[in-house]
Amino acid sequence: MKAQIYDVFCSDSARGNPCAVVELQKWPDEAELLAITQELAQPVTSFVVKSDLGFDIRWFSLEGEINLCGHGSLGAGAALISKYSLASVTLVSQYGQVVISKESGRYKINLPGWDAQHTTMDKIDFNISAADVFSTRDLILVLETEDAVANFVPDFDQMKKIKDFHAVIVTAQSAPDSYVLRYFAPKIGIDEDLATGSAQCSLAPYWFNKLGVTKLSARQLSVSGGYFEIEQAADASIVVSAQVKLRS
Repeated sequence: MKAQIYDVFCSDSARGNPCAVVELQKWPDEAELLAITQELAQPVTSFVVKSDLGFDIRWFSLEGEINLCGHGSLGAGAALISKYSLASVTLVSQYGQVVISKESGRYKINLPGWDAQHTTMDKIDFNISAADVFSTRDLILVLETEDAVANFVPDFDQMKKIKDFHAVIVTAQSAPDSYVLRYFAPKIGIDEDLATGSAQCSLAPYWFNKLGVTKLSARQLSVSGGYFEIEQAADASIVVSAQVKLRS
């Protein structure tokens, strides 16, 4: 068993989000997968096993198994495309299939676009004024400016009390065709994520509609930074393109 470390959602100014990729011959039990994840000490480890449809995949954070993980999928896809000289690879999980392809040196992943539901902050006190609030799997606070996102001070104890949502995202427009974000998921052991592909499932459909465009760029204002390019697909899904770099 050999682990490779990839940095995902990089740019010239963004270091992205690291993940470990481990290819297995068969699935061990969950406790062993978690032990390997903790030994590798990366934010996420992607485990893959070859199957009839491509490769089965499972993602683990340091606290346990998680569902759809964009950067973990892209890291695994890059590893498998390189190892097996593929143009694309299908990753199959209990949460659905994702296809990773490589084009012009960048990796692409097709993800679902999640419909926004109007919500309020009546029972949630983040001590901040939001221009808009909506929810998907996540709770999203739309702030007035990029600086407001950069300067947002998260209350992790308060976030852990929110039962109905996977994570809390703050976002704001940064240009006519771009937005910024930060992503907080303390309930699954990730206080602030470095670069989050699945966050774009919540954010991109909102900003496509708000800005009247079909292509967007996004920057995640974490300590390492993340960069994403997103296109609107015909079936209401989204295509996220990213740089993925193997650590030497």
